[in-house]
Amino acid sequence: MTREELYKKRDEIMERFDFEKVLAHMDQVDWKWQSSDEYRRPTIFELRGTARFSLATVIESEEPSSNAGTGGFRAYKFPWGIELTFSVERGGSF
Repeated sequence: MTREELYKKRDEIMERFDFEKVLAHMDQVDWKWQSSDEYRRPTIFELRGTARFSLATVIESEEPSSNAGTGGFRAYKFPWGIELTFSVERGGSF
């Protein structure tokens, strides 16, 4: 996919993604983000900005597949498209 196509897909993802659900979960488990010297609840605007930045990071990567994320968000780029997730838990042996 071209970068132009990927950015169009990013806009579609941003329209469909349920940021309210993410924020409700964060409230339920008292999940805070660090801002300067304090921990606080992010705003919907900040959630959307972080997701958009993560998607742009993978789109701009020269690699055919990549991932990037922070604050629970993870964006993935594959040869066939992009994906955005919000993960509440992850485990591994690495």
